[in-house]
Amino acid sequence: MEKLKVIYNLIPYIIEISIILNILGNTIKMTFKIDSKYIIWILIFVSMIIYFTFFGISFESFLTSIITFSFSVSSYDLFKQTKRIYRKE
Repeated sequence: MEKLKVIYNLIPYIIEISIILNILGNTIKMTFKIDSKYIIWILIFVSMIIYFTFFGISFESFLTSIITFSFSVSSYDLFKQTKRIYRKE
């Protein structure tokens, strides 16, 4: 139960880092023309590096980096699909 409280306290960081990952992913996609399947691996690696650097190497950091990465990718996909619905594609 105590471990869940630690992750609950990291929610502001999860949101901030997911925004950073979204910006980084879009920048990589536009500037380097890298395929989306490779951008996903780059973003998960960057997320792990950020959490391991600032919160130490632990299972909680690993789990939080995966949660942040998942939130980032799902929010990007939600935005992209909403844009398609709005354009009626």
